[in-house]
Amino acid sequence: MQEFLDLRTLSVNNILVSLSFAGCLLMYSRYYPSIKGIQFVGYAFLMSSSAFLLIGLRNYIPDFFSIVIPNTLLALSMALIHLGLVLFYEFDKEALKKIHGYMLSTVLIFMLIFTYVDYNTNARIVAISIIVSIQCVFIMRTLLVAHQINQHYANLSIALSFLFFATFFAFRALFTLSEEPLQDFMSAGLMHSLSIIVYQFVVIITSFGLVWIVSHKVQKVLKEQATHDPLTKVLNRRALEEIIHNEHSRSVRSRAPLSVIMLDIDHFKRLNDRYGHNVGDKVLISVANILTKNTRAYDSIARFGGEEFILLLPDTTVEKAKFIAEKLRMKIASHSYDHQSRSKVEITASFGATECDLANESWLNVLERADSALYLAKEAGRNRVIVFNSDNQGAESISTG
Repeated sequence: MQEFLDLRTLSVNNILVSLSFAGCLLMYSRYYPSIKGIQFVGYAFLMSSSAFLLIGLRNYIPDFFSIVIPNTLLALSMALIHLGLVLFYEFDKEALKKIHGYMLSTVLIFMLIFTYVDYNTNARIVAISIIVSIQCVFIMRTLLVAHQINQHYANLSIALSFLFFATFFAFRALFTLSEEPLQDFMSAGLMHSLSIIVYQFVVIITSFGLVWIVSHKVQKVLKEQATHDPLTKVLNRRALEEIIHNEHSRSVRSRAPLSVIMLDIDHFKRLNDRYGHNVGDKVLISVANILTKNTRAYDSIARFGGEEFILLLPDTTVEKAKFIAEKLRMKIASHSYDHQSRSKVEITASFGATECDLANESWLNVLERADSALYLAKEAGRNRVIVFNSDNQGAESISTG
């Protein structure tokens, strides 16, 4: 047991663990270059492996390289872990740089003082333990903020792990304050051997947790790409069909009202021909944003064709749907579509609305009715809302631009 907990043996183990995970993370970052921060965590483990290499050479190389440099590298590795996580979550990193800059400076100053002015092994252990404990608290805080944003259990799991790490290093500092003066760190007791083992867990848990979070993020991106229109970021036609399937089941159970609005941007081809497809794309994005901001969170918005959009409105009667459509029509018509100092681009849209009963009719019938209402709106002069009633198959114009 004593041989297993020998500080040099543990240092060698930590070198191997740190190098292994550093290599994996750096390779992982090459395959996912768009995901920031992973490489900095890999660099952190390279720093820690270098630190433990120098610690393992204690009494064989000068104190500056076996005491001052490795302790500073350990603090730097924790700073890089934090920087990597901050970059990964796209948080502000300016305050982080200042905080860890102060802590790195503090470690360096204390190591120099208690090595060359007042040689004190206990004081050095207390200093590095307190700094690392504080760094773990800051890392934990970042992970908890990330958990509040995306509610992923990996963030909470790693945060709790760093709470344990912070508690352990704080306890180590208190323990060392009451401990007999140490003449040689390499012959220190169980608590200091455990500190190296705990750092191995820092490397392992951070690596696995980060890969877990990245995998979840990649899966989320792939799902987003499969279900959303790449230009406007609203749902695509395939995703809408899946939602319709769910709404069909809900309609059978609850018989709740369900309305559909189909809209088409007026004279969109003329817009593309006159101003170019780049402006046309910006108009599509602007219209999609208007639809998103002026509908409820549980409403579904999909780009159905080139300039066509469909809105699926659960728990909405056709009377309410027509007022929603009119509000959207006015928002689109009044929005400013100025692009690159060009003259003002005037955009309007035509709307067709209908209520559907998916329990008793097919989705294709609903689409045909909404499309018929949209066609009538265009035939009547565009920039208006036409309601197509399912009960009497009649069309009603409720507004004109």
